Parts: sequence; C-alpha cells; structure tokens
Amino acid sequence: MLSIYHRHWLVLAAEMVPIILFVPVLIGAGFFAMGQLPDENAPLRAVVTLGLLLFLHLFWIALFIILADFFLDVWVLTNQRVIVIDQKGLFARTVSEFDLSRIQDVTVEIHGIIPTLLNYGNLLARTASEHENFVLKQVGHPHEVKDALIQASTAQRNNAFAAIARHEQSII
Repeated sequence: MLSIYHRHWLVLAAEMVPIILFVPVLIGAGFFAMGQLPDENAPLRAVVTLGLLLFLHLFWIALFIILADFFLDVWVLTNQRVIVIDQKGLFARTVSEFDLSRIQDVTVEIHGIIPTLLNYGNLLARTASEHENFVLKQVGHPHEVKDALIQASTAQRNNAFAAIARHEQSII
C-alpha cells in the first residue's frame, strides 16, 4: 500500500457545524419551554424533556453518520491498483478497483475561492475500461494526489514492459 486518501477535513467541518450549532439552540428552547410551564404540569415537563432527549439522540446519530461517511470514503493507492471505497449511508458501500496500467487521464477540478485557498478539490481518473470514471471528491492537495497516481501508474507500466522484455529475451 502506497497511500490512503480521504476527503478534506473542511468538508467534514462544514457538514458537522450546522448540527453542532443547532444543539444549543434546541437545548435552550427546551429549557425555555419548561420554564414557561406552570409547576403543576409536571407530566408535560416530562414530555418536553423526553422530546428534547429524543432530538439530542437524533443529532448524535446524524453526527455518527456524517463521521462514518467521512472516514469510510477512502481511496487506497497500492503499487498495482487503486481501490475506491464509497460509503453510502450506514449499510451500503460500493467498492471498486482499477489497475494503474489502465489509467488514461487524471483531471483535477477545483471550484471556488475557499477550495482554492485551502487546496482541495475533486480528482477524476479516467480508465481504459467500460466502467464509469472514478472520482475522489473534495480531496486535500489534489495535485499531489494526481502526481502520486500518475507516478504509480508510470511505475506499473514500466514494470510491466520490463517483465515483457525479460520474458521475450528468455524465449530467444
């Protein structure tokens, strides 16, 4: 295994921040609602507390899903192939792989001011197969990833050509 690539950390932060910022608002609204209830409505306070705890659990689950999706979406670059693992929800995953020798083109797409300043974007690898193109979304330092991918692909091709040449010379 040469390296493992994930999406940029800012993408994770951008997905988590709205949820994290909404939790104090939810807690404050729950305490405000309980403060507005008269003391004789203890059962209603229990219902408000239960609802608040239910929503907090839902936020924990949402954060867990975001973290699982972030850390389980991965590209593994080996010296012979690239393994693409795309997590889709909690119970669905797509695992694809392609040989480095089949890479025809690698494109880097960086759109926007923040991705340009923080150096992250999409990496599109086109292969010589009939399958779809492989996209590594929102990866950090995409030009370095592209260079590593091309360098590994070139090394794989050179090794394949050297093996063919050795085989032809052994036949002669």
